[in-house]
Order: sequence, then C-alpha cells, then structure tokens
Amino acid sequence: MYYLNYSNSKYEKDNKMRNAVRIPLLLAAIFFSAIAVKAQNTFTVNEVRQFMSKGEQNGMEIILAGSTPEDTKDALEKWAKKMKAKVVSSKKSSEVFIDNAQVPTVSANTVDMYVIVTQVDNGTKLTIFTDLGGAFISSSAYSTQYAGMEALIRKFAKDRAIDVVEAQLKSEEKILKTINGDLKDLVEKKQDYIKEIEKAKALIQQREQDIIKNDADQAAKQQQISLQQQIIETVKTKRASLN
Repeated sequence: MYYLNYSNSKYEKDNKMRNAVRIPLLLAAIFFSAIAVKAQNTFTVNEVRQFMSKGEQNGMEIILAGSTPEDTKDALEKWAKKMKAKVVSSKKSSEVFIDNAQVPTVSANTVDMYVIVTQVDNGTKLTIFTDLGGAFISSSAYSTQYAGMEALIRKFAKDRAIDVVEAQLKSEEKILKTINGDLKDLVEKKQDYIKEIEKAKALIQQREQDIIKNDADQAAKQQQISLQQQIIETVKTKRASLN
C-alpha cells in the first residue's frame, strides 16, 4: 500500500511538472497567433467581370481581412440602412441584393447593388455589381460613377476593418480579465497554503511537546505499575500467612 501511494504521488508530481511546461507554451502560442493577425490597412478595389444573377456583368472586388461572411452580411445590412436601401438576402444564396440605395457620390438617382459574399482564407471577398438603372458601372463606360463607387467600397472596407480590430481588442481584453482573475485565485490559494503550513507547523510543535509529556507520563505510569505490583505481592503474602 505504501508503494502504491508513493507511485501516485510521483505521478501527480510529474503531471504537475508537465502542466507547468504546457502553460508557458500555450501562452506563447496564443501570443504569437494574436500578433500574427495584422490589421488591414490597404484596401484595394479591383474591377472584375463575371457571372451573377443578372448575367455576366462588370463589378468591383475587395478583400475584407479577418471578417467572416456572417459578420460581413450584418455589416452590409447596416451599410444599406445608411443608404436608405432595402436588403434582400437568402441563406441559400451568397448574393445580397441592396435595393434603391441613395448614393449621391455615385448617382443622383437610386442604384441597386448585387453583392456576392465569398469566404476566403484570410477573411471575406466582396464582389459588388452596381446597377445605375439599366446599366452596370464599369471603369470604361462610367468612370466618374466608378470612382465614386470605389471610394464608397473602400470606406466600407475600412469601417469593417475597424470593427474587426475593435472586436479582437474586446476579445483580448476579456481574456486578460480572465487571466487576471486566475492570478487573483492563485494568490488567494497561496495565502491559504501558507496559513495551512503555519497551522501544520504549530500542530507539529504542539505534538512534539505532547510526545515529551507522553514519554514522562509513560515513565510515571511504569513507576505506578511497579509500585502496584509490589503492593499486590505484599497482599498475596498476607493472604498466604493466613493459611
């Protein structure tokens, strides 16, 4: 039984040592993964021509680094609301329809936008097709409108990048709060351990004194036993003399 207890104790000690090694490695991994995600500060709009719900059309493409398709669609709805437009989307389709958007820098009339949201490795790709009302914007046919739309898309992408970084900051601050809480718990546990050690030390000192007293009490009892045995022998002798 003593051997089994020793083995378990050794296993627990080894396990604690392994955990002590894992924690710094985990923290390092978290640190490097966090700093590896750089904020997007370049917002490049490329003109494309591809098929969408209205056939093959000219559109504008931009990458939103760190933005998920779901978050991007939510941001598109807020964006459309600012332009007093109606949003039509479906879970079955990656295309979002922004109906009757008011964009004075692009057109005096309302415009319709068809936005294809595609997930990519580093975030989300937006492909935006803008219908002026019978014709889609292209850099060759509508250079002024194209420039206005390009600036609008860049502004949207920058705002989305700010939201992504702010969300990351909020998440990292939440993690820091948790770590600080863990540290507080560890400090409190250490204080409890110290108090337990002090109590144990006091108990050890008390028991050492108890042992000294116990030894003295045993010696006294041995003397009492010897004396009592002598008394018994004396009484036995008296009893024998009466035969």
